[in-house]
Amino acid sequence: MGHIKLDTQIDAPVERVTEIAVDPYHWASWWVNLSEPKNVEGDGRAGTVVEHSYLMAGVPFPVTTRVLENQPTASGGQHVRLEFEGPLKGWQTWDYEPSGTGTRVTAEIEYNVPGAAIGKFADRVLVERLQERAREQTLANLKLMAETAQG
Repeated sequence: MGHIKLDTQIDAPVERVTEIAVDPYHWASWWVNLSEPKNVEGDGRAGTVVEHSYLMAGVPFPVTTRVLENQPTASGGQHVRLEFEGPLKGWQTWDYEPSGTGTRVTAEIEYNVPGAAIGKFADRVLVERLQERAREQTLANLKLMAETAQG
């Protein structure tokens, strides 16, 4: 299993960041290698199910993502837990916490590396490093979108 844990500071309030981050219709606009949704049941709250594709090592994989938790935290933030399945399986947690006048975003992701993706590069470490870079860019995209919307 690949494992990634990243965090970043976003200079926008939690409400603005989560408005973008938890809406499944916006995921593909900031999440690197994720397609537009093929089907969405729900609005990002617990119980939401989204069918889409994820591109790993040049190979598109059909993925179903389920929102297991989307709840406020004691500090006024938001905690989101997702699981995804298909040839690509795993889970993610996203924590959006107030930090000064902005938001501290922490993402933890655990996923399998499908054989088709490894076969394309024949190197699991390379695939995992590509995924880590893609997640870094994903956080940078979310940061840019939230901060730009602030004006």
